[in-house]
Amino acid sequence: MKNVSGQEYQTPRQAADELDISPQTLRAYSGLVEKTTGRADYFHRDQNNGRLYSAQNIADLARVNQIKKEHNKTLKDAISEVFEQQIIKSAEPAESSAATVPATTAATSATPQISSDSLAPILYTLKQLTDQNAEVVTQIHQLKTQLDETNHNYEHLLKAIEVRNTASANAASQSVANSSAAVAPSAASATSTASQAPKPASASSLSMASSSAITAPKKSFWAKFFGRD
Repeated sequence: MKNVSGQEYQTPRQAADELDISPQTLRAYSGLVEKTTGRADYFHRDQNNGRLYSAQNIADLARVNQIKKEHNKTLKDAISEVFEQQIIKSAEPAESSAATVPATTAATSATPQISSDSLAPILYTLKQLTDQNAEVVTQIHQLKTQLDETNHNYEHLLKAIEVRNTASANAASQSVANSSAAVAPSAASATSTASQAPKPASASSLSMASSSAITAPKKSFWAKFFGRD
């Protein structure tokens, strides 16, 4: 709280706390009030050219904030509604002097002046966006590094699987070849044994033997007894 010429003023921080807004928002409100009313000296200034806020200033800004929220109006419309009388008063001398000044001078005075205070919220927002973009870029680089590592591991796994499949195929082929080599001698041995086995008597030989046995004369009992024919 500052006392200037017997009147008490609040600093921007104190006024912002009382209005329950940030100092950046208060600067934006104050700059737009000065621009809308056409009075750059609407707020009292300290020796450092910083704004000071009277009790009436704070009440007017609180009304602006209330209209903006409750009636869903833009900040400029809310300020125009609250500071309507000040806007009218500031417009009267401007209209009377416009007839006496050259057209070029009038056009120059009508050009809106952008104060650094009104740009503060925009610059703050741009700063936040820049920081967020930098953070996003960093995250993208980290993700790219992780993807590259995952791709490398995937390729290594594919090569390992290919080597294992090739080894399995070679082992299977070698096993089949060994089995074939073992079966071939066994088959040859069985064939040789079969060729050396005695051949059974033919049917004609058996028939002749049977005929001889049948046609041989039988010996009589006495021949057998005396050993004579």
